[in-house]
Amino acid sequence: MSETSLAPLAPPVTPLTIDEALVGRRTVVAVAGEIDINTTGALQAAIESAASRAFEIWLDLTDTTFMDSSGLHAIAAARTRLSDANRRLVVICPDGPVLRVLTLTGFDEILEIHPSR
Repeated sequence: MSETSLAPLAPPVTPLTIDEALVGRRTVVAVAGEIDINTTGALQAAIESAASRAFEIWLDLTDTTFMDSSGLHAIAAARTRLSDANRRLVVICPDGPVLRVLTLTGFDEILEIHPSR
């Protein structure tokens, strides 16, 4: 009788999608999926790109299902860069796991957060 060893299955990867819409002097950056160490670079690039075309960035996390500390760091760094450039960052985040992370870490104290657009 032969023994077979099965490799553990990797958890499914939720792709990150980022859409951008220009609304007057505001750019809405809508993020769907998981923000983690593997996707933070794409988030940073999207915010930087939007900031080059608008005075106000709305980061819409409505369809974001997960965010770890690398996502928090990316948002904090973006807020600082935008503020230094006299630009505004607004976060759209309804009740759910991402808002819970923002609240538990005190980011609700430093970010302007709204439940919807």
